[in-house]
Amino acid sequence: MLLESFSLYLSLVMAIFLFYYAYWEGIRIANSEGKVYGGTFIFTLVSAFIFSGFTYTL
Repeated sequence: MLLESFSLYLSLVMAIFLFYYAYWEGIRIANSEGKVYGGTFIFTLVSAFIFSGFTYTL
């Protein structure tokens, strides 16, 4: 039970962090000129949604 609670809270923290990181990555991409690499943005956003799905039972 304790391990399950810990993993759910860890998933919540990771989801919040990844949404925050994707937000700032999107701002950085929007402010740049020329070609950009959006792989980091896409990866962090998808990962944030996956981790938020893990916290659904929280």
